[in-house]
Amino acid sequence: MRRRVTNKLLEAFPIDIQDLYEKAGESLPHSAKRWWWCWGGIVGLIFGLQVATGLLLAFYYRAEPGTAFESIRYITENARFGLFLRSVHNWGATFMVTFLFLHMLRTFVTGSYRENRWGTWMAGVGLLGVTLGLAFTGYALVGDTVSYWAIVVTSNIVGAVPIIGGFSKQLFLAGDSFNQATLSRMYAFHVQIMPAALMGVVLVHLMFVRLHGMHKPGTAADLAAEEAETSSKGSHEFFPNHAMSETASFLYVAVIIMLLALAFPVAMGIPFDPAVTPEHIKPEWYFYAVFHILKLIPGQAGVVVTLLLGVAMFFWPFIDQYIMQPIDRALFKGRFETSLLVGMATLAVFLLWSVVESY
Repeated sequence: MRRRVTNKLLEAFPIDIQDLYEKAGESLPHSAKRWWWCWGGIVGLIFGLQVATGLLLAFYYRAEPGTAFESIRYITENARFGLFLRSVHNWGATFMVTFLFLHMLRTFVTGSYRENRWGTWMAGVGLLGVTLGLAFTGYALVGDTVSYWAIVVTSNIVGAVPIIGGFSKQLFLAGDSFNQATLSRMYAFHVQIMPAALMGVVLVHLMFVRLHGMHKPGTAADLAAEEAETSSKGSHEFFPNHAMSETASFLYVAVIIMLLALAFPVAMGIPFDPAVTPEHIKPEWYFYAVFHILKLIPGQAGVVVTLLLGVAMFFWPFIDQYIMQPIDRALFKGRFETSLLVGMATLAVFLLWSVVESY
């Protein structure tokens, strides 16, 4: 009887397990064994954690101005494991953004966007934008003072974008100003539109990674050592070797997230009151640098400068190839990395601005 059922299943799903195993595998450089090459996979696994906790929170959340804050209060104070799940979701967002920053930093420092890998980099920048959008719309749903003014300030920034600002602001707010439908719009962005966009961009990103293979960083001596190790030990396969490394690394991170959720649970804020403007209000830490730019350059000019920085980041592989590398060859005979210097200086300035805004 069991064999008959098994045969029927195999007839209905004619899957060759060995064929699947081979297709899941991909030969990677042995340098990928290092733990910092797992950061990209950790981002994806944390997203899975966010989906799981978010679905559980969605059972209780009500996306309306009059009920959002009270539904969050119920989750925090009454729902079984509600405070823990909300805290895990909150810390998970922080770690997801952090590891995405680290992944892009490692990609930049090792020059992994070069050698026609511009598509991988651009998709990665797109992932950063969507992830930051997910993070913003997440804390905009709480219905407290911080979330209300985050929506108001961000809508003004969106409205200052040249040409499309007015339309984008209406799309963002579901009207000309904060209204009964605004939180429903944020909720739709957070649980439907942006997760779908994220998965779409991830597929594009992975497609480019598979087409070009993983970048092998280092000098000629490093590459020769890589070839020698491959010859002696064989290739380092994505499945099961690298996949197991990424999973183990994620489990460590997940434990840290849960411990932080227990030790530093997320607190309830103050219900928003449109008539009361708080003296000091700031965005989450990952928006500090942009917040500082908009303080230094107020109005539409600051918005334009921020957009230009984002565009420069998106097209950096071409800036590097057609501007930075020719400068290296002409002035430094290829012995100096102008691109790396500019990138690290920019990062240092952004970190300094973030520290300034944290006080």
